[in-house]
Amino acid sequence: MIAQGSGCRGVFGQDSSSTVIPFWLPCALSYAEIRKIVVEVPGGLESSMCSARHILRGAVAVLAGGAWLLQALPSAHAADTALQKSPGQGHSQWDFLEEHCIECHNAADWAGGLAFDIMDETQIAEYAEDLEESVRKLRGRLMPPADKPQPDAESLRAFVSWMEGNLDAVARERPEPGRVGLHRLNRKEYANAVRDLLALEIDPVALLPRDDSEDGFDNIADALQVSPSFLDQYLAAARTVAIQAIGNPSALPAGVPYAVRGGTQQFYREGMPLGTRGGMAVDHYFPADGEYEINIANMAQALWVYNMEFEHTVIVTLDGAEVYRTKIGGEEDMKAIDQEQDPAVDAINQRLKNIRFRAPAGYHKVAVGFIHRTFAESEDRLASHIPGGGQDRVLRVSSFEIRGPFDVTGVSQTPSRQRIFSCYPETPAEEQPCAEQIVTKLARRAFRRPLSDADVQGLMHFYRRASQTDGFEAGIRQALTAILASPDFLFRAEVDVERYPPGSIQPISDLDLASRLSFFLWSSVPDDELLELAATGKLRDPDVLAAQVRRLLADERADSLVTDFAFQWLNIDKLDEIEPDARMFPYASGAGDLRTEFRRELELFIGSIFREDRSVVELLTADHTYLNERLALHYGIRDVKGDVFRRVQLADSTRYGLLGKGATLMLTSYPNRTAPVLRGAWILERITGTPPAPPPPNVESLKENQEGEQFKTIRELMAAHSTDPNCHSCHGVMDALGFALENFDATGRWRDIDRYAGAAIDSSGKLPDGTELAGPDDLRMALTANPDQFVQTLTEKLLAYALGRTVEYYDMPTVREIVRKSAEHDYRFSSLIMNIVMSDAFQKRRIPEDAGHGAAGERPLLTQAARGDRVH
Repeated sequence: MIAQGSGCRGVFGQDSSSTVIPFWLPCALSYAEIRKIVVEVPGGLESSMCSARHILRGAVAVLAGGAWLLQALPSAHAADTALQKSPGQGHSQWDFLEEHCIECHNAADWAGGLAFDIMDETQIAEYAEDLEESVRKLRGRLMPPADKPQPDAESLRAFVSWMEGNLDAVARERPEPGRVGLHRLNRKEYANAVRDLLALEIDPVALLPRDDSEDGFDNIADALQVSPSFLDQYLAAARTVAIQAIGNPSALPAGVPYAVRGGTQQFYREGMPLGTRGGMAVDHYFPADGEYEINIANMAQALWVYNMEFEHTVIVTLDGAEVYRTKIGGEEDMKAIDQEQDPAVDAINQRLKNIRFRAPAGYHKVAVGFIHRTFAESEDRLASHIPGGGQDRVLRVSSFEIRGPFDVTGVSQTPSRQRIFSCYPETPAEEQPCAEQIVTKLARRAFRRPLSDADVQGLMHFYRRASQTDGFEAGIRQALTAILASPDFLFRAEVDVERYPPGSIQPISDLDLASRLSFFLWSSVPDDELLELAATGKLRDPDVLAAQVRRLLADERADSLVTDFAFQWLNIDKLDEIEPDARMFPYASGAGDLRTEFRRELELFIGSIFREDRSVVELLTADHTYLNERLALHYGIRDVKGDVFRRVQLADSTRYGLLGKGATLMLTSYPNRTAPVLRGAWILERITGTPPAPPPPNVESLKENQEGEQFKTIRELMAAHSTDPNCHSCHGVMDALGFALENFDATGRWRDIDRYAGAAIDSSGKLPDGTELAGPDDLRMALTANPDQFVQTLTEKLLAYALGRTVEYYDMPTVREIVRKSAEHDYRFSSLIMNIVMSDAFQKRRIPEDAGHGAAGERPLLTQAARGDRVH
């Protein structure tokens, strides 16, 4: 509550002791209640761009429980002159706020919705949310604004340490682990779960709708909403997956088209057989053993005879074995097209049609590409813009279609069938017990818990209904569909909340702990070992749990921490939205597009830090990366040869860590130029964890260079644009960070001269604390001078990803504790993971106030599904 003497102390009126009070507020009103009235009520201070002085002249009417009508506010002059400390605010650290913050954040102006002058340091718990946000901004040097007097580093460090210590003490007295609601599997988790359950790789993008994200992650429970149409798609996916897993000897011939998307075809493409260039490899599902047909899109044309000067060898492979080869182009084909026109074109393209081959059931890799003709330099009169040159006048595979099956001979044993059919009946009498064994084994793993008799009988209902008319395998397929469509598979839910008092803090069950752990580290369901430990109540033992964390991290499935967690944390998906301007960057666009290489480099680099259990600070400082020849040439490295990525020790320190990688440099640029503001904002949000405020409305766009005018550098354009002093609080930090990377162009290539403006690149800048920057090395040193800031950011993101909910202000003491403990182990990746798993936020939850409905152990969703219900 607001400190009280003979009257309520505040800012708008005075009592007999000359202490300023808001005479219109009830004495028991808390800071949060005052903030809500003044800031959040429509027409309050925060809703206006005007200062408090103009608004306080009017009357504010607020109805609270029908008892209070607030009116007749005093003059703004009283508010302006009455910024006094409350009792108990004599501590030297609290005085930091008065010296550096109260000028703007007071009860007259309420800048940012904060009024430090009516806070009391003895009641920090009441202001914890606002103080956590204030600490975050102070850590990021976003406050005080860059154009205001700055506290010295020691004073700032001392205040932040003191405030965080107090907030941590409050958290120990009032623990809050939070709670995760009903948590649907996202489509990546669904695909991974199917892979681990059924040994079946599926394409979730083709089966399921796109997941919403929150706080940058697509596994946040609150964002994973469900609608009736959404459930219909999950049901359709369950049917499709069940058919693919078991096979379908009755499948009718059908065609599946595949289109090549993006990238160059002048070089080797990941996943293709070695010695090839271009083309595409796909994992195609063959429903039965039989004959199939592939048709490749036309390559020859008559009107404009493109790229036919040289002979191209087209090959088709199945699981790496060649099944077809032909030649397109060369002197004979050119002559035929010249003399015969369309009939010759049709005859050439016919070589790419009706290609028959036999394939067994299941998923198999089909590749269509070209034999790499030569590694010689270009013979064109003008050198290629693409680093490394490459073959001239090459054909490309644009698409192909696979049709079948024809001449079906049955369904052979596939990895999926081996996983599903743990037994197979030889007589009708064996069918029921065998089916029950199969269903129980699959459902236990899919539901991530032991099954009750009701669970088993509900699923066997589906088996019996289908097997009576279509046989044993049809019954298993129907039961499998029911498992995959069950809420117990699709959702992670706390089902034992009725055992505990509403509002209490309780540990999650061992089974829930097993699921939370496996979805955190694998993005998939627990394996049998983890489930068994949970079912027997042994998983919560700290030594057992630590051993399981180490085991899961050592498994290749932990690579999801790179491709799912790290890529989302760093917003790597934005690369898909950026296609470099071919006029500005011909060496990195079109046939020279490097985005696939950028992704692969980053995946291997981050994976090396995680897999080798290095200090996570090395994500910013590591002196190695992974390159192939094309990417190495783009970076100015001449001694890497070939298409295969390999580890490279970097001699150029500007390429160290994440800030020197092409992926991060391109995604923080525009297609036609660099963007220091985007790069600076990305660093603040993703690296230091201190995101800037969104820009005010109606901000004019940067005036771009115009044809016919003298080109200006980006620094000159921004200098003309950033004249508004109100923008300096954020731009004073962002711009310096972004300009430090200005030597890297929009594609991540180093440059010393702006070739359009004809001026030397100026990468200098000055941070609010006085640190001078003159390029990437200075920036990296500034960011790692206080490594716990970066580690705290990474920990926050990891915790959100691990819990499946956003990190709230009450989680920050837990985050800081994890960082402190990890510092004892040099911030090694495994230490962060281990301390997250051992935290109360990971192992406990608050029971909701409305808990207790329904009988203990009741699982109504599965009960409804077991009645027969839409799973046909």
